[in-house]
Amino acid sequence: MLGIIALVAIVIFTIQVYKTASGTGRNAALWALLTAVVGFGLQIVLPILIGIVMAVYYVAMGTPPDDIESAITGPATIIGFICLVLSIVGMVLIAKHVGKVPDDPIGRVQPPPPPTF
Repeated sequence: MLGIIALVAIVIFTIQVYKTASGTGRNAALWALLTAVVGFGLQIVLPILIGIVMAVYYVAMGTPPDDIESAITGPATIIGFICLVLSIVGMVLIAKHVGKVPDDPIGRVQPPPPPTF
């Protein structure tokens, strides 16, 4: 259930970042893509890679391949929750950055010409 809610959070954050970025004059597609990559990368890809590394470690240390699943269940659950929190934090930071209205560069705004009498 938590996994489904986490995936829905990625979709909602991506849509919200797209809307916010287009409203603040930023490249909306690029920011939405970055949000989706951060969300999926930290929630799905990183835990899988860590799980593979843990499984290789347990096999190298002599754990029978049949017992690996039961041996890494506890640490894998903790890693999954940590990666979920990191994913949410990353998407919130992106949303906060995109929500800031960029300042106009100083060189772009020209002062008015002097008055003529």
